[in-house]
Amino acid sequence: MSLNFNVETLIFTIVLGHLFSGILGIAYMTQHKKDSSLYIFLFARLFDTCAWTLLGMRGMINTFVSISIGNSFLVVAQVLQSTAFLSIKERYSKVIKRRYFIIAAISIILLHLALLLHDIAGIRVSIMSISGVMLWFYPIYILLTDKNSSVLQKTVAFIYTAELLLLVVRGYMGFKLGESMQLMTNNIYNVSFYIFLYLIMLIGNIGFILIAKEKSDMELVKVATYDELTDIFTRREFLSQGKKSIALYARKREPISLFLIDLDNFKRINDVYGHSAGDHILKEFAMLIKGQLRQYDLFGRFGGEEFTVLLPGTGEGAAFETAERLRKAVENASIDVGAGQIVKFTISIGMVTVTPDENTSIYTLYKLSDDALYAAKRNGRNRVEVVKSKDSGV
Repeated sequence: MSLNFNVETLIFTIVLGHLFSGILGIAYMTQHKKDSSLYIFLFARLFDTCAWTLLGMRGMINTFVSISIGNSFLVVAQVLQSTAFLSIKERYSKVIKRRYFIIAAISIILLHLALLLHDIAGIRVSIMSISGVMLWFYPIYILLTDKNSSVLQKTVAFIYTAELLLLVVRGYMGFKLGESMQLMTNNIYNVSFYIFLYLIMLIGNIGFILIAKEKSDMELVKVATYDELTDIFTRREFLSQGKKSIALYARKREPISLFLIDLDNFKRINDVYGHSAGDHILKEFAMLIKGQLRQYDLFGRFGGEEFTVLLPGTGEGAAFETAERLRKAVENASIDVGAGQIVKFTISIGMVTVTPDENTSIYTLYKLSDDALYAAKRNGRNRVEVVKSKDSGV
């Protein structure tokens, strides 16, 4: 069965699609953060463009050159495109790289053996289709099953699943129809394949750029939300979340408690062991404290060695017990900063507990806990000082 489509025109359209996708990708990258996965994706599109150009020029250039180099470039393009998706998901490893190299090498070798020994179009089509299925299966699986995959990523994965199924069908038809699968043959299988390939290419290109942008946006949100060193809330995010928590518990008329924590004599630690060791201690300290808190407690770094904790729905007695538990956990901890050096340190905590109302301010609570923290420092450090509710004035 033939369709009233010119296969040469369809191939030319595919070439233009890959070319303009690359141009749009370059334009996008000039205005956004450079991402290695985008570079890989653009190189894939470059190889796709060259491959389909060579395949489309069959009859104008040497047929062996067209088939050999064109299909080899297609394999390379598939490897690069799959790698780009795995890179953006941070799943590309040396093991995967080695497996992809083996799949690509075997595919190209089999392609050339088929070309030299039998030169049957259907066999070449089947080899290329099976190669594509093997290269695309893992990225699609990761996009679909990773619990951190967004709706966008899963949508793109479903689109590429359609391509995977298309390759399976095309591989089967290659074995079944043989020479009828010649590149320029206007049969329903070829024409349908090129039309679907063009649509998947367009949607896939847009999808990849959107995924790259989504990743970039999430990284910006993370930078604004989490402290780079300790991976806990930044000052700004802690205050934002604290305001919401205060408003919620004001409506519930339940108490909240705020801690201000400072590492004792931290400047001396930096002077003796170095700032790298100091950073390591801050990171380990944050992990230790986080492990002692409930999932819904708020924990943030206000700057330097100063940290804050907000305990929603926690009265003064329970909050004091928590503060003492944190203090003792730090006091009993030993941190290896390298070169056989073990550092022990302590913390001081200023604490305030209130039952908030609509006038309660996170900044007032911070000021009160800061005063209590200074009292803890004056009274010898390594202790918890409490602002009594009747003195809180909030």
